[in-house]
Amino acid sequence: MQKLKAGDASPAFICRFDMKYLELSKRLQAIAAYVKQGSAVADIGTDHGYIPVYLAQNNIARRIIAADIRKGPLARAQLSSVEYGVGDRIEFRLTDGLDGLQEAGLDTIIIAGMGGETIAGILERAPWVLTENVRIILQPQSKLGTLSNWLDNNRYAIFDETLVEEDGRFYAVLLAGAGSSRAPLSCAEIYADRILMEKRDPLLPGYLDMLIEKTRKTIDGMEQARSGVRMDELIHHKRALEGFIRMKEETDTWQR
Repeated sequence: MQKLKAGDASPAFICRFDMKYLELSKRLQAIAAYVKQGSAVADIGTDHGYIPVYLAQNNIARRIIAADIRKGPLARAQLSSVEYGVGDRIEFRLTDGLDGLQEAGLDTIIIAGMGGETIAGILERAPWVLTENVRIILQPQSKLGTLSNWLDNNRYAIFDETLVEEDGRFYAVLLAGAGSSRAPLSCAEIYADRILMEKRDPLLPGYLDMLIEKTRKTIDGMEQARSGVRMDELIHHKRALEGFIRMKEETDTWQR
């Protein structure tokens, strides 16, 4: 793992930037909203480093680490930190997932913009996140059900969930950590957590409509396939569809 500093960039290049304020997209804002004041945060797979910049500009976190496995994205994050005038507030780590970060004194970890399987793999390779009761903020780009199911089966609890709609697509942002106080998730709840029902998330009805349509297409495709269909997967999707429909029927009463 390598530590990089914003000061490593050319001074001649840095001086071309003017100070300005960063406004996050709705998706990134929903992620940042889960960071507590005074936290020690690592943003894993930071890409452009927008969340670390936002946390620094708004004095939300006492320590901020921007980490990425590739040099290119980490360099972009460094440039963002300089562009927005917070290069001295952010540490940069070239590392694979959470490797080498156990000694950083973190209490909050953000893993966003990756597939659910990839996120689960990162957490599985870092058991200290669980044992040290670190707050984790997750935003999977795909395989939400895979991630939720993994958390549910590996002594993690989902404490809160928020839906975001951006550019015609729904995103789920999860707040999780060590715990197992809830009952096991149903086939439907690994895609639409019961918390969304309890808090009456305003985007849930539209999200369920999308899940119902998508799951029906999946089931139709599996039933029409001549071979290669696993019966347990087909049953899972059918149970999930039944759950989505029941949830949607309940959300339809919210306006009454």
